[in-house]
Amino acid sequence: MSRRVQEDHRLVDACRIRICVLGGFLLIGFAALLIALFLQQIRLNQESDDRILRQSIRRIRIPAMRGKIFTRDLMVLADNRLKRDLVFYPEEMRQRRRKRSIDHMLEAERKLAAAIGRPSGLTRAQLIRHLNNRPGLPLTVFEDLTPQEAARAAEVMRKLRGADLQLGSVRDYPRGTMASWLIGYTRSDDPRAADDRGEFFYYLPDQVGRSGIEKAFDTLPGDEDSGVLGLRGKPGYSLAQVDYLGYIHQNLIEKIEPIHGNNVVLTLDSRAQTIGEELLRGYRGALVAVDADNGDVLAAVSRPGYDLRRFVPRLSPEYYRALKADPEGPLRDRAFRGSYTPGSIVKPLSALAYLNCGVHPGEQVLCDGGVAIGNAVIRCAAYRRGGHGAVDMPHAIIWSCNCYVIEMALKEGFPPLAKVLDSAGFGRKTGVEVPESVGVFPSDDFKRKHYKSRWNRYDTGLLSMGQGIISVTPLQAALYCAALSNGGILWRPHVVDRVVDSSGTTLFQRTPETAGHLAASAASLALIRDAMQGVVESPTGSGRNGRVDGLIVCGKTGTAEVGAKNALRKNTWFIAHTQYKKRRVAVALIVEDGHSGGTTCAPVVAEFLRRWLLEGPQPGPVYL
Repeated sequence: MSRRVQEDHRLVDACRIRICVLGGFLLIGFAALLIALFLQQIRLNQESDDRILRQSIRRIRIPAMRGKIFTRDLMVLADNRLKRDLVFYPEEMRQRRRKRSIDHMLEAERKLAAAIGRPSGLTRAQLIRHLNNRPGLPLTVFEDLTPQEAARAAEVMRKLRGADLQLGSVRDYPRGTMASWLIGYTRSDDPRAADDRGEFFYYLPDQVGRSGIEKAFDTLPGDEDSGVLGLRGKPGYSLAQVDYLGYIHQNLIEKIEPIHGNNVVLTLDSRAQTIGEELLRGYRGALVAVDADNGDVLAAVSRPGYDLRRFVPRLSPEYYRALKADPEGPLRDRAFRGSYTPGSIVKPLSALAYLNCGVHPGEQVLCDGGVAIGNAVIRCAAYRRGGHGAVDMPHAIIWSCNCYVIEMALKEGFPPLAKVLDSAGFGRKTGVEVPESVGVFPSDDFKRKHYKSRWNRYDTGLLSMGQGIISVTPLQAALYCAALSNGGILWRPHVVDRVVDSSGTTLFQRTPETAGHLAASAASLALIRDAMQGVVESPTGSGRNGRVDGLIVCGKTGTAEVGAKNALRKNTWFIAHTQYKKRRVAVALIVEDGHSGGTTCAPVVAEFLRRWLLEGPQPGPVYL
């Protein structure tokens, strides 16, 4: 082999070596690239899985149970009872196609409706809305099943996958119409307006108070930052994982239980309230009884009323329309928001005003049946028999003489009357925990604004006998009567005594609060009390039908003419205070369209006091 050929072989071998080395480097580079791409794919896949997992986690709000409402002696007025709802779990009722799933659920609802004897109410639109918005939550098909309905439904559900009975709670008002306007009612909160709506994907709302105590003590008034809950509790929550269609298939953590609401104990005495409700059945009016030594409201009756049991699980439109259309006005709160012309129950205050002016109680006025003021004559109740004759202050109250109080009012003027009426709390809120009316306080400004004329002597004469430009609530009347009993103290009334937790520990306690003092001396108040005792105990007293054997009752009748001149009607009153076993109580009763305070109202108050104080245990607080 020639030398040249040998050189060519060496050159080829060198090229082969270079190619192999270069190929090796390329293979190593490709291998490194593949490894890097593999590792990156694993990392990105894990991140993607994490993002998907986060997107599939749903936070579900769990509402708390509301606290109960009791009377002071622990009769339950508002409670929570077991509720059986028939629900569908959409994820377990799914078919191959969405349309078939919807048809299947609608057919299942119709079968169940026929089995339990209820009308079919589920529509395709409702079902689609639920599947679009809350597919992971059960769909309530029938609410609040009776045990019999639940048993019949169970027979059908044995062959029906995805239907179940779900146990829950619903507000319960076991006493029906008792103090219904005061207790109030609840409704499901509107998730769209809820403060915590953004914290939850699936929002199960609370029951919130819409009126009465249910609303006033949803949270503790003025103590939102104290950490003490009112009737409304604090919600819990759970986290659940859903699939790409939104159906729940796995819980990720244990649920956080809600903190249930606390219980509210009212100042109402159950016996007083029950007796008052019974005695006013068939009337339109109100009765308010208060503790004269601290302002606690012991009974608050407004008749006619409505049945709170018809408000759960929700108020039907038919029942609400019937209540609104009822001419008897069952939705009216007559006890705290009814504003009435007081009539002659104002006369003790008029007498106090005259005593403040220095009028001697023995000074007499001749009552001949009427008083002329300009071209007008205001009659006395005794006008048919020629009047009462010579009348002094005590007998003016005992006989309810218009002539006496009018003549004295014309003599002393309007300002002394206004001062005493103002000190009695007329024309302003009492401060009770639930909504109330202020009534109408007599003044020149009010008459100018509403009647476009000035105050005159005729207005003063009417005012002295509780007519004209003045109106009060039964609550105001009861508190003023209590002040006559207790030495002149005007209390701020309370309908709530305390808030307690489920173990009975007191978390919030009301204390007595004074709201003012009658503009009168102790001697003047004693004279008025004696005269009011004569109203009841004198054989000729206007309130003699209010006498109760075993009690010393001091009272005052009132009959106010209201309405147009050609359609006058009478609102009748009786206020009274008494003491039993060192406890003083005051009562105010108004009956619309009555005959007179003495014949319509006095006997009712007498029966109320007799049955409440003399026939049963002495009313008083009870502690859990």
